[in-house]
Amino acid sequence: MRFVLCLLAAWLLCLPLAAQTNVPTPPLGASPADAGAVLVFNNWYLPRYQASASSGADTTGALLSLFRKRRYAGFLYTIPFIVGVSLALPLSTTDSRGQQHVASEAISPPLGIAVLAGTLVGFVVHANRFNKDHLLAINRAYAAGQPIPARYRRLLRDRHFAEAALLREGLAQQMAREQLSAN
Repeated sequence: MRFVLCLLAAWLLCLPLAAQTNVPTPPLGASPADAGAVLVFNNWYLPRYQASASSGADTTGALLSLFRKRRYAGFLYTIPFIVGVSLALPLSTTDSRGQQHVASEAISPPLGIAVLAGTLVGFVVHANRFNKDHLLAINRAYAAGQPIPARYRRLLRDRHFAEAALLREGLAQQMAREQLSAN
C-alpha cells in the first residue's frame, strides 16, 4: 500500500514537468496566453474564457469537464465485456489441490457473442461521441456564435461548471508560477 502511495506521489510531482515538456500545438481560437497550458496528462486544452456580465457561465470549461468525465467513464465497458467473454468461452476452475479443470463447453456462446458485439459497438460509439476532435469543433463553433448542440447541452450539470472553475483557478496558478520562475 505504501508503495502505491509513493508511486502516486511521484506521479503527481512529475505532472508539471510532463506538462512543460509535452506541449502540442494549441487548438484554433486559443489565445497566446493559454497556448502552452496543458491541463491533464493527455493534452486536453481549456479554451480562453473572460467572465463578463453578459457572458454567463463558463460553457467551454464545462464542456471540457463533461468530455473528460465521459471519456474516463469508458472503462465501465469492461464489465459487460468480461461477462460476454465468460458466457462465450469455456471457463476453467482450480480445485483445492491446484488441479485446473476446463469446462467441456461454454455457458451460452450465442448470448456471449451478442453481449461482446454489443459492448464493442457501444464502446466505439461512446468513444467517438466524446473525442477531442468533437470538443474542438464544438468550441470553434461556439466561439463563432453558434449554440452548443442539444445532445451535449442536455448533459451539462452544475458539477461540470464547478470543475471548470477549479480548472480555471489551477490554470491561473500555473501561469503565475511560470511568470515567477521566468523572472
